[in-house]
Amino acid sequence: MTASPRAAQTAVLAALAVLAAGCASAPALRARSAAAAPVCDAPVVVGHRGAPRNAPENTMASFETALDQGADWLETDVQTTRDGVPVLMHDPTVDRTTNGKGAIADLTAAQIAALRVTVGPGSAEPVPTLQELLKRLSDSNATLLMEIKWQRAEDVTRIARIAAASGARVVLYSFSAEHLRQAHAAAPALPVVLIQGSAIAEDPGDLPLRGIALDAALASASRIAAERKAGREVYVWTLDDEESWQLMSARDADGLITDTPGRARRWVDANCRTERRAGPRGH
Repeated sequence: MTASPRAAQTAVLAALAVLAAGCASAPALRARSAAAAPVCDAPVVVGHRGAPRNAPENTMASFETALDQGADWLETDVQTTRDGVPVLMHDPTVDRTTNGKGAIADLTAAQIAALRVTVGPGSAEPVPTLQELLKRLSDSNATLLMEIKWQRAEDVTRIARIAAASGARVVLYSFSAEHLRQAHAAAPALPVVLIQGSAIAEDPGDLPLRGIALDAALASASRIAAERKAGREVYVWTLDDEESWQLMSARDADGLITDTPGRARRWVDANCRTERRAGPRGH
């Protein structure tokens, strides 16, 4: 039986409507598919020595820049002057980073205060004391990942007690398991993290670690999985490019320690879940 012209026209219009609806829904389907794609848990972005690509390292200018760029945590290094004042500097001497010379342990706090940090972009900056940074962070949600450098037992104890009394969020970390034992004895409420690298990887023994900080070369998927299974968080250093952030996030690292916190922040926000880990579990 032959259809009428009106019926044929109606059928054609219906088919075109179905086709148009399908084309219109394709972008929406693609968007839903993209939204459903697996994403990483949001690791914390840790500004390594602040934001040393934008300001002199381990200075208040560097730390403020890192916070402005969206770092969740700040990382710093603590040394002690001859007269027992903890100051923020990576090296045991002031030679590389300042306009002075000498070992920090041989200089007084007044002598250190007279120096200026000259390594890195921007104007030369004073060397901060630990208490300066802790005071700045005491009313902040940012966490300080504070490396206790190699020094005397009494200095380790003093540093831990100053941090505990500050009211700031502080995580103590060190390459030295013995330093962490001393710090934990002095300030048991503060989490401790052991740093391990290719050259130094001490055995923590029965030390109650909150986490471990791994050189990227050690941070294999199996190693991170083993640490997480043992109940320890994993922070990886030093990661300054998208490939590294992607790799370590895919391996479920808890923290990305980076010299470029602004870029890392943008990458995490674009590629990971929106919930940020504001501090260690239970802290």
